[in-house]
Amino acid sequence: MSTLPHSILSIDISKDHLDTDAWPTPWRKRIANDAGGVATIVKKARRLEAFVIFEATSIYDRGLMAALEKAGLSYHRANPRKAREFAKAAGFLAKTDRVDAAMLAEYARRIPLAPAEPVSPERQALRRLIDRRDQLVTMRKQEATRLKQVDDEAIRAEMETFLIEISGRIAAYEREIKAHFKTHPEHEHVARLLSSAPGVALVTAASLVAFLPELGNRSAKSITALVGLAPLSRDSGRWRGQRRIWGGRRKRRALLFLAARHAARHPAFAAFAKRLEDAGKPAKKIRIAVARKLLLALNAMISENRPFREQET
Repeated sequence: MSTLPHSILSIDISKDHLDTDAWPTPWRKRIANDAGGVATIVKKARRLEAFVIFEATSIYDRGLMAALEKAGLSYHRANPRKAREFAKAAGFLAKTDRVDAAMLAEYARRIPLAPAEPVSPERQALRRLIDRRDQLVTMRKQEATRLKQVDDEAIRAEMETFLIEISGRIAAYEREIKAHFKTHPEHEHVARLLSSAPGVALVTAASLVAFLPELGNRSAKSITALVGLAPLSRDSGRWRGQRRIWGGRRKRRALLFLAARHAARHPAFAAFAKRLEDAGKPAKKIRIAVARKLLLALNAMISENRPFREQET
């Protein structure tokens, strides 16, 4: 937002409750985090013509976001780390749901915050498919780890059967993701462009389409900062610290790290990775540098509506 809002409705979200506050007139309520509670929030926000703020809370804020977008209300989904740093600086040392709601109202009152960009129903549907697939992949890894610790043959057989079942469900969700692309050509087009780059397979491309819609619409500096692949200085006076990546969208960054592992073997990136290795850079820094270079290539591809070409690296 270019200016601070004239009215704010802040919400601390948990699995079961929505704790609220408002500015300039306080509105401190505890409301159930269900359809009825969300409807109450939307009604109040409309009446106040308020800018709504809440912290990102994984799946528990999705119903609220969908309702706010349907109602055409502006909101900001605050980064929990940034909100907590503001809380400490502003003297909100205690941490309860009610205190957090009051802190978020003050945060929005003091800091110009950009309204969230609406997420289309098609993108929301793709996000749900990817989220569930990711949950199953995590479950499979956990069960595979437990399997190594079991020596009872009957239990091992049951666990192996369960692993096969989970793998089948993962494959089914991947088929649903492909079907989503077939029925949404605009998403399929972007995914195909992304998949033309080394290391970017179906799931990575789908995840970027779903969770990084800014790709192709941001500058190189902005997109690397958004994902958390921009090296940040750590200097003070004459002291020069090591530059480190920090913040950003952790899950998307992790996907790019995996893609970078494969991309580093491709001729388009191999020479770059070898130069860093010959310069004595540790493996982790090489992976970060390749991931950043890959992200910049993807950003340019979507911006220019074209597939990957080796010359850009």
